Amino acid sequence: MAQLGKYKIPEITLDKCLEVCNVINKQKTRKIGRIAFSQLLEMSHRGGQFSKLINSCKIWSIIDGREFYSLTQLGINVLNPLNSNNLIESKKELILNVPFYSTLFSNYPNITHSDTTLLQTIEETTGVDRFISLKFENIIRKTLSEINPIVQTLDSFVEVNNERDNYISNNDSNSAGNVNISTPGINVDFPFNDEGINAAIALLNSLKISNKIN
Repeated sequence: MAQLGKYKIPEITLDKCLEVCNVINKQKTRKIGRIAFSQLLEMSHRGGQFSKLINSCKIWSIIDGREFYSLTQLGINVLNPLNSNNLIESKKELILNVPFYSTLFSNYPNITHSDTTLLQTIEETTGVDRFISLKFENIIRKTLSEINPIVQTLDSFVEVNNERDNYISNNDSNSAGNVNISTPGINVDFPFNDEGINAAIALLNSLKISNKIN
């Protein structure tokens, strides 16, 4: 398990953990045994990579349990979003539920994966030395590049135009409507799927930067 001082950090990115845990989400009870889970993922239940994956999913607060895993309420929320705004907010909650990233963004709200002083920032936040920070630099940079746009998103610009109001599952994106970004001078629709959500987030963050400049 990755440990930076008193902080545990996930060694697998959030999106990858969510992709894997969607296997559990598809189970009728949203629960699954360790061996059955590993078999569905075509991994050894005794392997180090599987343990790293499970530990990361737990640190992200997506699943809980030991020999039998179940989705947490946070995991259920993000894997079964009501709309795009709900998906973004649910992901934010998962991110900020990890003490390391919550502390990092609280103390350094504008931190990015490309910061040249990232190692020093990690050391100041956790109290570890350079040998330890170097060991986990790559995974932290990779994770920051993925989660930073979510944390920085301007929620007030998100309006969801769904074709229906009933429950929208993660597997129902083709019929779930679209994401509408509407602000003075801009009115853009994006499809309600991973690609569309990422494009909408990129636009929201560009608007945030523009607002700061103006």
